[in-house]
Amino acid sequence: MNKKLIILTDEDSRFLVSKLDRKNYTSMDLSLIRNSFESNGYQVSVMKFSELDVSKNYKSVFFLYQTSESPGSFFKRYIEDLVYFLEKQGALVAPQHEFLLAHHNKIFMELMKSRFSDESLKTIPGACFGSWVDALNHKVRFPVVIKQSSGSAGMGVYLARNRKEYQKFIKKAGNRIFAENLRELSIANLKKLVKRIIKMLVPAKSNYYSFDTSPLSVPIIVQPFVEGLSGDYKVLIFGRKYYLMYRKNRDNDFRASGSGRFYEVPKNEHEGVLNFARRLSLEIDFPILGIDIGFDGNTYHLIEFQMIHLGPSALQRSKYWHEFIAGKWIKFNGSSIIEEEFSRAMIDFFEKKYLKNGHSHEGKTKNRSLIK
Repeated sequence: MNKKLIILTDEDSRFLVSKLDRKNYTSMDLSLIRNSFESNGYQVSVMKFSELDVSKNYKSVFFLYQTSESPGSFFKRYIEDLVYFLEKQGALVAPQHEFLLAHHNKIFMELMKSRFSDESLKTIPGACFGSWVDALNHKVRFPVVIKQSSGSAGMGVYLARNRKEYQKFIKKAGNRIFAENLRELSIANLKKLVKRIIKMLVPAKSNYYSFDTSPLSVPIIVQPFVEGLSGDYKVLIFGRKYYLMYRKNRDNDFRASGSGRFYEVPKNEHEGVLNFARRLSLEIDFPILGIDIGFDGNTYHLIEFQMIHLGPSALQRSKYWHEFIAGKWIKFNGSSIIEEEFSRAMIDFFEKKYLKNGHSHEGKTKNRSLIK
């Protein structure tokens, strides 16, 4: 099989995430990634999304690609369309389209989680809603956590301990205003106000204008709140290597995301966290995972996971990693270079999934793909 690889970058030629220092993110070094693949017999091309000729046939061509976290997810939707098109054509995209959908999309993440065979990964079931209006009268047992589907760094996440707080935070999490500028916003609000007045004065017009006057909202997830979490564990998996980090909650807050309070995981906590993280790796047919794990003193809880655009701190700050060898965890001391680990993990994945026994689209037997 011809090992041709195309690496797709954004319009600024950036590719995924590295860290220049403890605060500033930057692109991975593509020259290191390219050299790793070429030394393993791949013919590598690097181009921007806009430079890809979609009229060509890319069947059996390997693709690595960049995603986007720009506000509104508009560019990410374009990437999703392109990756889906390539995958349906027979291209070997990594990560697969369904895993891209889970990035900055907690709704799809919940749908994936519901298909996992390991019940220990489903201790925090999420109820998914298309808008805050749908979620408003949802019957829940308090306290609950309310999340916007595409929030990050703790933004759009709220804790409601009673019905009054629930109604308040549901609206706050869901409400969105979309307009190109202040003038367009004013015109849109004026039109909506006129339609509401018409509905009041002429009830026969109510159904006609029902959608025009409905409040705009982002999708929302409602989950049971887990008491006793002072923070969460961040686990990064790059192929066989596991990296650990602990993140404390913000001061006087239940959220760890966005706190920036990172610590080394105590040695006596390693095995439990690693075993739980490995359970997720057995469910997902991809070698790179970023996982947020909570522990309440008795039970581990899967909070969130990603397969692309992972925060690299746990790897780049760590002076060791773990590997699962012959049924037990072995600790290895040393620093890691993210481009080298990314390349090694992806090369091993391509070799085992597509090249070892010929071209195959079948993954692990336990994988519960949503897209067939």
